[in-house]
Amino acid sequence: MPVWAIGPAFVLIGAVIILVPQRAEVPRGDMNIVSRDRIIPGAPRKHMGEPPSVVIGGFDHACNECHKLFNSPPVERRTLTQHTHITLNHGMNNRCFNCHDRNNRERLVLHDGTLLRFDQVPRLCSQCHGTVFRDWQRGTHGKTMGSWDASSGKQVRLNCNDCHDPHAPAYKRIAPLPGPHTLRMGDQSRTEEPPHRHMPLRRWSLPEQLPEAEPTPTIDQEPKP
Repeated sequence: MPVWAIGPAFVLIGAVIILVPQRAEVPRGDMNIVSRDRIIPGAPRKHMGEPPSVVIGGFDHACNECHKLFNSPPVERRTLTQHTHITLNHGMNNRCFNCHDRNNRERLVLHDGTLLRFDQVPRLCSQCHGTVFRDWQRGTHGKTMGSWDASSGKQVRLNCNDCHDPHAPAYKRIAPLPGPHTLRMGDQSRTEEPPHRHMPLRRWSLPEQLPEAEPTPTIDQEPKP
């Protein structure tokens, strides 16, 4: 740029700044402050690992250390003298031996007698919750951690008992966290058609109608030249 053009260029820029209408003010809503204790970044609960164990007297004990000493009676509807912290509230599934093997308490059992480890809980739950299990397999139910890329090797899918108590799996009501503010998108409540160009949410949700395509010629109809 020649030196003599610098002055006129600044004058032109100043005129543009003065004459061009200013942009609309960005709406500023109230900021929603969410307490950290309402956000659970990991698994909501800690379940028995594999192999399973319980803490008695401050020491870890495997299940069979006690259960191999006696046979469990066939009738289960009795007052528990151990594991009294358990409240069985699992609908029609009200028998311990529907899930736990009677002879080996360190294994779970399917309806056909197949034994499972405690890290194979989803397979056990799939016997009664087939549709939910399929959703879990596809990633639409449950929680995925580590990475959204399934091929990265970092993705971790939480198991059923990472979130649900297997003895009382129903969740208590959860109040949803507040949604984000669309601070730079303006008032989206207006309904004029077509959507106003300054209403991007409505423009994306209500795309402009495309022109109708011409019908495909049939055998008896010659295409137009």
